[in-house]
Amino acid sequence: VSLGGQEIIEGRLLAALRVLLASDMESVQKHDLNTLKSLDAEAPLGVANDIAVFRTLIALCVIALEHFPTKLVDDETLLKQGASGSTELAIQFRIQKKSVIIDVMRNLSRK
Repeated sequence: VSLGGQEIIEGRLLAALRVLLASDMESVQKHDLNTLKSLDAEAPLGVANDIAVFRTLIALCVIALEHFPTKLVDDETLLKQGASGSTELAIQFRIQKKSVIIDVMRNLSRK
């Protein structure tokens, strides 16, 4: 399962959360998997369901960010202070990973 990239959120995760957070299994059965996997679909299981899904995804992103040993600002400060080649590369990679997660959170907040 992935976050970011061409799709904000991978369809399998989106569909799974929509189903898990659905209050009515009959309405779930009315939709095919592709509809449930689509972020373009107009809240197939209702607006309340999609809000719960997006809040859950944002919370998961927050948890993922908390598992990093440093904050984004710390990494940027480390880069400005200068680091050796491999350390600099590792810090840049960590910054990019965090940036992808933050972008996902921003995009989901707009939905």
